[in-house]
Amino acid sequence: MEQNEFFAIANKLKAAYPREAFQEHYTFDLWYECLRDLEAKWVDKAVIDLIKTMRYCPKISDIREKYETYDRRTEQQKYEEEHGLQ
Repeated sequence: MEQNEFFAIANKLKAAYPREAFQEHYTFDLWYECLRDLEAKWVDKAVIDLIKTMRYCPKISDIREKYETYDRRTEQQKYEEEHGLQ
């Protein structure tokens, strides 16, 4: 994930949890460092899903755990696996 992609995701967290999320600049840097190895579109989905269900700002580990619950294979990969074309 690129830093500008994470910035957009972080803004969603800040909007949903204005008193909790990213109070200090170094916090943003730490979160990016811990999440940058993940695909942005799936981190965004995880954050939105967590915002819908969590009263307090999710932790980095909450986002990573939610991210792991998604089937991130492409449609092509799914088709190939279902039809034994790997």
